[in-house]
Amino acid sequence: MTYQQAGRVAVLKRIAGWVIFIPALLSTLISLLTFIDEHTKAQQGINAVMLDFVHVMVDMVRFNTTFLNMFWYNSPVPSLGQGMTSANIMFFIIYWLIFVGLALQASGARMSRQVKHIREGIQDQLILEQAKGAEGRTRPQIEERIVIPRHTIFVQYFPLYILPIIIAVIGYFILKLLGLLA
Repeated sequence: MTYQQAGRVAVLKRIAGWVIFIPALLSTLISLLTFIDEHTKAQQGINAVMLDFVHVMVDMVRFNTTFLNMFWYNSPVPSLGQGMTSANIMFFIIYWLIFVGLALQASGARMSRQVKHIREGIQDQLILEQAKGAEGRTRPQIEERIVIPRHTIFVQYFPLYILPIIIAVIGYFILKLLGLLA
């Protein structure tokens, strides 16, 4: 792949990363808000007062984000303790897409930095070649020797493998503290 092609691929990866990340994040957050709203309705005692506040906040967010109705009505709500239901599987797939989008964006950003560095290096090399006179190489001769390796998102270890686990563990402890998990 030439460095011009790598520049276009880098831009496409960054755009695809954001296009995947934003809807997946919105869907996951709305799924979690709906989960909290549904699983806290039967509480009694002092917790009921706090949970009424949570219900009011979730209802207010739902009312004020009518442009996100597609997510409010279609995002899968996880049902913990019931095994691997289709809603749980879809929730975890969408949750994982958040990190795929982040990895795509990070890979595109890395490629973009490399292309910028190569472009500057070609400019520097071209100045040196012009100083050699007639035996110096031209820009197309320099560019044809440059081969950029393909970058895969699977080498983005932190955003793709480690970060989802860290956030899931933090989420587990938060839900445990709220009393939503047995």
